Amino acid sequence: MTLRLDTAFAELALRNGGDGEALAIFQQVLAADPPADPATARRARCGRAWALEKLGRREEAIVQYRDLLADPATEVGGAEWALLAVALCRSYRDVGDQAMSVDFGERALRELAAAGAAPLDEHLQLGSTLMSCYVMRGDLTSAKLLADRLMPLARSTGSRVALGAVEWNSSLIAREQGRHEEALELAERALALMAEADNTRHQGMLRSNLAMVMIARGEPGAAVDLLRTAYRILRESAKVCEVLDVVCLLGEVLVQLGDPVEALDWAERGRALLDGASDELWRERAAVALVCGRARLLEGETELGEGDLRRCRALLARAVDQDRSVAVIWRRLGDSWAELGQQDEAMTAYQEALALLGLPVAPRLVPGRRRALS
Repeated sequence: MTLRLDTAFAELALRNGGDGEALAIFQQVLAADPPADPATARRARCGRAWALEKLGRREEAIVQYRDLLADPATEVGGAEWALLAVALCRSYRDVGDQAMSVDFGERALRELAAAGAAPLDEHLQLGSTLMSCYVMRGDLTSAKLLADRLMPLARSTGSRVALGAVEWNSSLIAREQGRHEEALELAERALALMAEADNTRHQGMLRSNLAMVMIARGEPGAAVDLLRTAYRILRESAKVCEVLDVVCLLGEVLVQLGDPVEALDWAERGRALLDGASDELWRERAAVALVCGRARLLEGETELGEGDLRRCRALLARAVDQDRSVAVIWRRLGDSWAELGQQDEAMTAYQEALALLGLPVAPRLVPGRRRALS
């Protein structure tokens, strides 16, 4: 009984932002002698994996999710199996291994089809997560084709949550393809459809997505309140990296709006979140350094600003697996160096961004060696 109560308390702490405390309790439950009953141990194992992911210890979380999926007690096609598959697919994506995230997501959907299970919200969430992996990899065609397959199925279930999840990721695709009006409509519908769901994390992320659509439409001012609300929601319920994404996006918007003081305030919040966080969060550390640098340059603190830009560059250079989100940081870093008139630094950053997008970097032309077309 005590171990079940401890597990329930840890799950409550995990929902309320006490991720480190929850992880410690889950570990104690799993190390107990005599051991917990199988159901309680299973809950503790799932909780431990989610706590590790929320804390930014993504590689450890991947090991836990893989072990849980391989457990004979995990029934392929069940709701728990689907949620674990979503978590593992998402973790591969977030750690930067886009090839593995897509490969695993496609394999999981094939296993689901072979199992012949009746469609559940969790199944559509798995498909939606794979859509986001395609978007992150830059494969918008595959993402759109999958969206076209999932949309009728989501409508047929009558589930507002399932339809909202598909429309949410369809909004990402539309935004990436420059269809901003459609992206806005889809994002607003997704937010309305999922408003009644008991998932505060999704509520925050949907607002962040809607804010990104407003920015893409050239309306950064409209994104500020959305991002502030998203931060308040996600601060307690989401992973560290998801909270930091909102913090950095809001800081960048404030720089664009000419408010370096508040931008720096948000950057400091980002640094506080990173204190003691996993070393795996190098991308988030780079993004925070970039916001600091851009805000300080806007304030006229050139030396401090350049120091932050160099810190950003050093953090980005540490990465092994990189993706489109990192390309965006490289591009913004290039813009910042270009605004300072430091063309060599800007060119290096732009070349890194192009390489991540799969575009070959053209060699610099040597004066006097140009040829006319023939």
